[in-house]
Amino acid sequence: MTSLASKDAKVLGETPPSQLIAPMRETALDTSPTEIRQRFADDAYVCLPGFLAKDNVSAVREAVFTRLDEAGEIRGAPADGIYSGTSQRRENIADLGKFWREVSENWSLRRVTHSRALHELCDVLLDEPCIPQDYLFLRAANFGRQTLLHSDSGFFARMTDKVVTVWISFGDIPLHLGPLFVMEKSHQHPRVTDALANFDVARDKDKKASWSETPIELAKQLPSRLLTRHMKPGDIVVFGMHLLHGSLDNVDPGQRIRLSCDIRYQAQSEPRDPRYFGPHPGGTTGAGYGELVGAIPLNEEWHIR
Repeated sequence: MTSLASKDAKVLGETPPSQLIAPMRETALDTSPTEIRQRFADDAYVCLPGFLAKDNVSAVREAVFTRLDEAGEIRGAPADGIYSGTSQRRENIADLGKFWREVSENWSLRRVTHSRALHELCDVLLDEPCIPQDYLFLRAANFGRQTLLHSDSGFFARMTDKVVTVWISFGDIPLHLGPLFVMEKSHQHPRVTDALANFDVARDKDKKASWSETPIELAKQLPSRLLTRHMKPGDIVVFGMHLLHGSLDNVDPGQRIRLSCDIRYQAQSEPRDPRYFGPHPGGTTGAGYGELVGAIPLNEEWHIR
């Protein structure tokens, strides 16, 4: 486990107090399946550095940023992922949902998200054969972006709780570039479990999936800590449906874009949510890939759910 340069971290513009931020527990790739399963049962997450080959990560970066370059959003070599400060996505691309679907279905990305290695890992975590959802969430987060505090249960647990999220780092993501954080043991806190009980973000339209408190406020109240780390290319974090999580702010002065992706695996024996499976998945709201923040031009605000 490495120490954190917490002075570089920002959470909705605030520097988190040192007692409220800590490193994620890292799990080595040669850890036994029994131990991995136990860690997941205890913490509701496992962090596996270097899980994916760097060559595969580089191919994803090249493919995704080349498409963003077509939209006028990249400065310099596409694989460097430097935001140009502007966007011609709406001017150059007729259908933003179709565009983001094409980006999200690129073979270089799918061979990572639907790899045999991830299948086998999720089989271990859920202790039975798993299947990946076809619909995935690719995010290119430029300066000022962050993912707000939420859990995934309201999106993906409609049919079954036997679902896990795999978060993948497609680049070098130090704290100031906005890596994932999870809220330690939040899945066990009654306040969290009560709030999440039977919540469905598409059905319960009067309630947001994002928490009204900031991550720092809620960490003080529970109490808890934000667990994160300097993510490297190919690192992954797998977590359960009820664990609160989000991302730190991207405050990189060099305008680097944080590229990450999350995909869900579920027990193959459980019923499948048709919104996320099939050749033309509709996604949470039925709008397909056009509903995702990834489809929004980089110079426009993300929506809040």
